[in-house]
Amino acid sequence: MVRRRGRIAEVHVAYIAISAAVTTAAAYIPMFPVIGAGSMMSAGMIVVPLVGILLGPTAGTLAVAIGAFLGQIVAPYGAIFGLITFLCPMTNAFVASLLAFRKWKEGICALGLTILMWYVITSIKWAGDPYASVRWYFPFLHLASFASLLIMRGKIGEWIEGLDPKKVPIGIFLSALAGLLAEHMVGNAIYVGIYSGPARVYAFVLSIYWIERLLGAIGATLVGTPLLIALYKARVEIGPWSLREG
Repeated sequence: MVRRRGRIAEVHVAYIAISAAVTTAAAYIPMFPVIGAGSMMSAGMIVVPLVGILLGPTAGTLAVAIGAFLGQIVAPYGAIFGLITFLCPMTNAFVASLLAFRKWKEGICALGLTILMWYVITSIKWAGDPYASVRWYFPFLHLASFASLLIMRGKIGEWIEGLDPKKVPIGIFLSALAGLLAEHMVGNAIYVGIYSGPARVYAFVLSIYWIERLLGAIGATLVGTPLLIALYKARVEIGPWSLREG
């Protein structure tokens, strides 16, 4: 493939800059509170996985990393973990983009590693905690997503790239959900590993986190489906159908 100037991973830098700006702007729009953290989840829950799906693993992850880093500065109420908060949405975009661009093996491994990280960190940090048993079943939605990826394999990327109005929503939902859950696990690892978050908090959050993540994935699906189809019809050179190699 001939590399064109002014592009990163075949994505024009203008699209990366615009996506980074949109990611930053999304940090200004609070959606609902993070239970137990005293902060708000932003519209980035919808925007971030879509940036990954549209721009791919390299350009999409870069755009989100830049946008999220700037966003946590201009809208600090969403920066739960200070200046390292951007690592969470960056992971989100990375996982969602891998699945959308048919790199399903890498996507499954990435999500699986975040789940494994959860079990390792909580086993160490919660040793002797009377609520520690919550660690075994807390990531039930993450495990369900992981299982669905194993079953669907490359179909998620095929459905998104095929732009069938009946299949695109399913592909976007599954990839966005996996990204959001990977983001969640990175956040949990930071909270428990660095800030010594107690198991008792998770005994409570267990009843609400899955609603937040599902709502984010549904929002990404409702916004992303018409957006992807419109961009394709407008012949904008982004999206798996335009950027994926092979």
